[in-house]
Amino acid sequence: MQEYFQEKAIEDAEVAASRCDQRLLLLHDADDLVGAAVHYSESGPDDEASGRIERRLAAYATSSHVQGGKLSTGEYASKSLLRAVVSDIASRHSPQHQVIITGLVLPMNKASRACLERYGWSNVGQYRRYLLYANSLRAARQALDVNPSLGVDAFHGPNT
Repeated sequence: MQEYFQEKAIEDAEVAASRCDQRLLLLHDADDLVGAAVHYSESGPDDEASGRIERRLAAYATSSHVQGGKLSTGEYASKSLLRAVVSDIASRHSPQHQVIITGLVLPMNKASRACLERYGWSNVGQYRRYLLYANSLRAARQALDVNPSLGVDAFHGPNT
């Protein structure tokens, strides 16, 4: 995953950015780049008109030196990165929309599976060689304490 971010993520984001509303998020701890995530819309115009939207968490990784550890803010790197993704998704859709966030995870990637499960994502099936994880935006916001209406920055909680 880290090789993907180093070698292809920016190029891929530029290609699909406007077509799929693809977003590339970078997580810094002071001057140190410690994580990155990509999410995009899997919904078409008919889905958006019906109010049911699916966003795919396409890639998600933290640097090996912060995996399982905390940032200088005291928050776990993985939680901070997921908070950024959920905050960004929430800012892109109306509260009236039913937004589902999905992600594909290799069965052997126990760390990513545990992280997603910790914040409410559930294994809802399999897609080819991947496990499909899903969570509603509403549940993810609650699990990660993301409330954009309070103006909370994705990387900082209300009291930090």
